Amino acid sequence: MNIYALLIGIIVVTLVIVYFKRSYLERTQLAYPLLLASFPFYYFVFAIYGNDFDSLYKEITVGFIFFAFSLVAIKSKRKLSAVIVGSGCIFHAIYDIYHNHLFVTLGTPSWWPEFCGSIDFILGIYLFYFAATAPNKSFKKNREHPPTK
Repeated sequence: MNIYALLIGIIVVTLVIVYFKRSYLERTQLAYPLLLASFPFYYFVFAIYGNDFDSLYKEITVGFIFFAFSLVAIKSKRKLSAVIVGSGCIFHAIYDIYHNHLFVTLGTPSWWPEFCGSIDFILGIYLFYFAATAPNKSFKKNREHPPTK
């Protein structure tokens, strides 16, 4: 296990969550679902980098699962959306951990499962917490931010 990749992943996900909270992205309908939809693209890039087009086809096929999670979350109400994206993140963390048991993508760094898996897992747990504690109102539909001081 690469402890450095794990720790850097924890730092990155903490910064992402803080940024989403402070910039009011967390209040929008699209922020977390689009973040989840971006996860498969890393594996696409790794496959292209490794000139592994057989794996690229497999990665695209698996990527559609996470795109579906994201699409359903975008169409759902606030709490359900957070649960769906949280579930997708946890599922992606499991995918990261077992990825090389399913198939090997040549361009994927050896430290990637610990790095990405820690981000996915912590973000998923946070989104379950968010769903449990968030008010039961809809997301903001407009792009207005609260007035600045």
